[in-house]
Amino acid sequence: MTRVSSLILLSAASILLAAPALAKVSVQSGENLCKSEIAKDPALKSVKVDKDSTKATGAAFVYLFKVKNADDSSAKLLCTVDRNTETVSSVKPAS
Repeated sequence: MTRVSSLILLSAASILLAAPALAKVSVQSGENLCKSEIAKDPALKSVKVDKDSTKATGAAFVYLFKVKNADDSSAKLLCTVDRNTETVSSVKPAS
């Protein structure tokens, strides 16, 4: 009986810990959401994600984008995607 209850407890714990992974948006689809949001600015010439700086939490993905403006100046933007609502929650300059 103890063995069965231990298995049930371990199964329940693994399901609870896997809950953030059950969110519908993936890293790639979140990146695509950010790219389309950032690309709405007609003054931008190019948009590239810094994949090494991508961060994931249970609630959001945070991407660092390197953008090049039409005047050849460059900037960095942080884009946050809410994993539950599958939307871009913010785009702001990186500090």
